[in-house]
Amino acid sequence: MNHAFLKALYIILISLGLAFIFNFLFFAKEIGISILIFNTILLGAVFLFGLYQRLSFKKVWWLILFILFFALMPGIRANEFLTFLNICATLGLLMLLAHELAGTPTFLMKLRDYLILILLVPLRMLSRALSAISLIGQIRSNVRHHDVWLRVVKGIVMAVPILIIFSILFSQADLAFSRFINGFVTVTISEHTIQYFILLFFAFVASLSFISYIFLPKNTEETISHEKPPTALDSGRGTEVLVFLGLISVLFLVFIGFQITYLFGGETNIVNAGFTYAEYARRGFWELLTVGILSLLILLASEKYARVESKDKRFLIPALIMIAEVIIVITSAFKRLSLYIDAYSLTELRFYATGFIILLLVLFILLAVKLIKAKREHFFTFGTLLSVIAFLVIVNIMNPDAFIARSNLEQYGQTDKIDALYVGKLSADATLEKIKLYEKIEGEDKKALRELFKNQKDRLQNNSANWQSANVSKARALKLLNELGE
Repeated sequence: MNHAFLKALYIILISLGLAFIFNFLFFAKEIGISILIFNTILLGAVFLFGLYQRLSFKKVWWLILFILFFALMPGIRANEFLTFLNICATLGLLMLLAHELAGTPTFLMKLRDYLILILLVPLRMLSRALSAISLIGQIRSNVRHHDVWLRVVKGIVMAVPILIIFSILFSQADLAFSRFINGFVTVTISEHTIQYFILLFFAFVASLSFISYIFLPKNTEETISHEKPPTALDSGRGTEVLVFLGLISVLFLVFIGFQITYLFGGETNIVNAGFTYAEYARRGFWELLTVGILSLLILLASEKYARVESKDKRFLIPALIMIAEVIIVITSAFKRLSLYIDAYSLTELRFYATGFIILLLVLFILLAVKLIKAKREHFFTFGTLLSVIAFLVIVNIMNPDAFIARSNLEQYGQTDKIDALYVGKLSADATLEKIKLYEKIEGEDKKALRELFKNQKDRLQNNSANWQSANVSKARALKLLNELGE
């Protein structure tokens, strides 16, 4: 085993340990002295591993003192906004510490460097985390004819934890699939447990990103990507990825079979299985959305691990199959969300969730184009940036609150049911639609909406006193409310 492999292995094990400590300190608990305890353990782990790696801490002692000070304050002060500021200061200084230890002296940084630190360093940290995972693949068999079997075993071992996570998410998302899984093994997993493992996963990724950024040299990614490209004869990474993605794709295929049979197959099949349509369909959106996000990360990590430089079919075919399957899974999530909206109307959260699903679909299509055309990494990165910009532009043009109010009004016309208070609390962007609702409803809802209008009008009049607070939607809303009268 080479030095790079051992370093990456130690970093991953340390990060996993930190993730469990993080959950122990924070999961289902209020923030307090736990901030200081975790940061002390984190800095202690970095210091001890740094000694092993012969890393000097002489120039960062002042940063460490400030980190510990701001981490201590949430255990002393109770003000929520001050606690938020202290946590932000702690996170910012931790990024600055990582940047300094990675080789960029703080006193030489310019203003643009600090902007880069805030905007780009988290992405670079995540990239180093992927590099650490990729370095694990440096282990090789010393016996040539056993190499293929070793690669197959590695692919299976890599796939097992992912298969478990996806099986859990699919079981929580789909009643029929849950019954199918319980036919093999009965596992009762509460929502509390799922939340625990989700927090554990994100804590692990954050810890791995932070420590990898410090201890993996800047040229690690270049070293991995510019190694001699693997060939069909001497490389087994294609075999590992083929097995890894292949097993995941099989699980996806089984789940899709249930979606086609039940969710897309009509109410009769669901009733025959012993469920009601509402019971079956109106759950699972968030689990399937999580599956989509994790799948995107897995494909990106697999591509990096496989060092794909050309249209290698051992990676391309299983990757494209998995992308197609994920698109179907995301479509299932979209179907479930539409049922939520039909039953409980459109809300701001559901509006943005719908938009995010569409954005996620666009990213998977971009990834598929990148793989098919053998484009470089910057194609997907720049495409993602443009997609996010386009998403935000479209959302601004759509005017979310007005769109939500119109949707609820349309549903009200069909079902005669509406949450008037929720619509009434939407921003000034939806004032015209709120007035239309006010003219249609009667009783207590009308009185409550009238009171909300009065409060909104008072706030708008106070804000309009300052020209610096000029806002088109607010000015239009004030005019409409004035016209509505007392």
